[in-house]
Amino acid sequence: MPGLPTSLLIKADLRVLLAQSLQPNAPTGSLSAQARQRAKQWAIAANLLDDRGLTPEGNLVATKDPYLEATVTDWLIHFYLSLNDRSLWHYFMCEFLPNHSSFTQEELVNSCIETFPIESPETLKKSIRLILRTYTESEAVAKIGFLRQDKKIYSISSPDLSNPYTTGYLFAKLWEYNYNIRASVLVNEILDTDMGLVSVLGINKAQLRQQLDILEKHEIIEQRSAKPHLAGTKPQTKDDDEFPYQVHRCWDTAIELLKKAYENDMATPNRPLIQSLGEILDDDDNIPDFSQFLEWASRLIALDGGSNTIVKLVS
Repeated sequence: MPGLPTSLLIKADLRVLLAQSLQPNAPTGSLSAQARQRAKQWAIAANLLDDRGLTPEGNLVATKDPYLEATVTDWLIHFYLSLNDRSLWHYFMCEFLPNHSSFTQEELVNSCIETFPIESPETLKKSIRLILRTYTESEAVAKIGFLRQDKKIYSISSPDLSNPYTTGYLFAKLWEYNYNIRASVLVNEILDTDMGLVSVLGINKAQLRQQLDILEKHEIIEQRSAKPHLAGTKPQTKDDDEFPYQVHRCWDTAIELLKKAYENDMATPNRPLIQSLGEILDDDDNIPDFSQFLEWASRLIALDGGSNTIVKLVS
């Protein structure tokens, strides 16, 4: 099954691989041949690496999220694993989950055995365990909240959709995948597309329409009337109760939306800042020594005259 990793994601290994791909001579640590192969498998499946090196997405991840802590990075990994329409991952996302809001691992295994008769049951069981662990273990992509586990029952969770530019990037890539260069699409097509935002985000159609409203608010799309209009003029904004209506793309490139997604990802801690704070934090209660804090802040502000640093610290 093309594009399907065979072992659980280990972000520490993937981080080293991406850092070395970005700066081959950087002292980022070493990987065993086996660890490198596992990390490369994940990097290729997640569209972070190809035969030429880092992809545009991979370059952004390596530079904007070198510790792989941003929620948008987890969404990227999830998205590209789902996009391969020949894979078990795609079947799980686009065919199984829409018909099973909750399920057991055994139910998923039985469904896959029927769907992929040429695959051995043992191979399918191993791949399914990997898929489920990917969405439920913190080392992988559990941060996006796509799947919830309660003992032996798995169910669609409440995904983290707090960053509209992440959703916008995924929508832009799906637009390329489903609609090519079209400037506008009827909302019905977007709601009913098998490989669409409903499947990728793990939401229903009503929730998707809410997400479209959010994307419009951030000027990623426009929602306009589908009623006839004069040639050479722009369709009017849709009425509140109008359905169906047209969705018009407003982005130039998907990668620009991904850059904004990283700029607006609140889940990425400032790791260098945290490390610099380590010297003034008490190991027992994490209460800073105020005199040491003032000395630390003075050194930090002196780096750039204070203007940029203060803005970053209070924002």
